Amino acid sequence: MYELNCANVIPGSRRIIRAETQAGVVRRAIAQANALGIERISPAMMDTIRERTVEVDETNDRAA
Repeated sequence: MYELNCANVIPGSRRIIRAETQAGVVRRAIAQANALGIERISPAMMDTIRERTVEVDETNDRAA
């Protein structure tokens, strides 16, 4: 499971995106940016999205 805290990447977003793959997180982050009015994802923003996407242990999410 992969996760991205959008607050540090996409201006105006507080969403935490999770997906089974890093590519899934990137796709959802692009969709989130578009929904917030960002029409063009710069190469720098794309690099930041990739750099800040982390792998998380999904058993911790389900333990509660």
